[in-house]
Amino acid sequence: MYTRRDIGKLALGTTALAAFPVSKVFAADGVRLGATTWSLRDLPRIPGQDNIDDLIKPLKSAGVTEIDLWSYNTEPAGPNTGPGAPPPPAAYPIKIHTFSKEEIAAAMLAARNLLRDYRLRTPPKPSYDSQTGAYNVVMNPIKLPPTNFYETIRDRFAAAGISVVAYTVKYDDTFVDEEIDVTFQQARALGATSITAPGTADVVKRLAPFTEKHQMNVALTDFTLAGALPSKRFKINADIGAITAANGSPVAWLQENHDSVAQLTIKDRRRNKGLNEQWGEGDTPIQDVLRLVKEKKFMFPIFAEYDYLGLGTPTEELGRCMDYMRSAIA
Repeated sequence: MYTRRDIGKLALGTTALAAFPVSKVFAADGVRLGATTWSLRDLPRIPGQDNIDDLIKPLKSAGVTEIDLWSYNTEPAGPNTGPGAPPPPAAYPIKIHTFSKEEIAAAMLAARNLLRDYRLRTPPKPSYDSQTGAYNVVMNPIKLPPTNFYETIRDRFAAAGISVVAYTVKYDDTFVDEEIDVTFQQARALGATSITAPGTADVVKRLAPFTEKHQMNVALTDFTLAGALPSKRFKINADIGAITAANGSPVAWLQENHDSVAQLTIKDRRRNKGLNEQWGEGDTPIQDVLRLVKEKKFMFPIFAEYDYLGLGTPTEELGRCMDYMRSAIA
């Protein structure tokens, strides 16, 4: 087990660790075990609200102390575009409205625009009514967050003994630069040391100036970029399930590329682009990877991700994943 002095020496003496600060939280015999909140994506959401409080209970139940927080959890849920619930029996049944593809697309676009307004704290704009010649202010159905909202999220997790280590943002072409800038501010306010992001070339190019501006690191999700990272601000979020599905060896890959790793994501997949399986039933050598981390004393966080079709609730399945990791390094 490391003392604080040992950890300080390692952090000062290792270039790879300098860009990705070491957490104060250690568990399971020195190995940092945590979870992604994507694992709890099936928890019910209320349109227009975040679900931070709904996350905390299952995370605590599973013994999670470090998380990679999905930005979706901090933002208001979008509208429900699925089929409506069947009406109760009646003498004159009510016809259920089925949304067309065009209606769904329009609703999703409107939700995306509202989300941008939410992130940028854009006040409602007046619209001109050509028939009446008047300007009407359409109230934003999503309440804009207070300026310290993300600090309060950090505090809510902290009060439950949970640290936000990473912040996942799924950037795409719809993001404007101002939105990207805001997500880096959010990550900083949450106390995260890195942002987990898709690893496309376009994303890397657009994020690069923001990593320097905010002195924030980015963990790319494409493990094949390990040898082509543009700066010390970029590392890899190594999904060992994805490495397995690409017919690679997660153990060999980690031995060769550990200096480029910001964090590990644990899944169990079949080889040859196979699907996610319940842990222990796929081809991913989860136990061997975790034992290597313990043996080599790698100090990056390891996040369980429940992403298979389990028989239990998301809370139960995440608990099983955490127990599996703990037993692997016991």
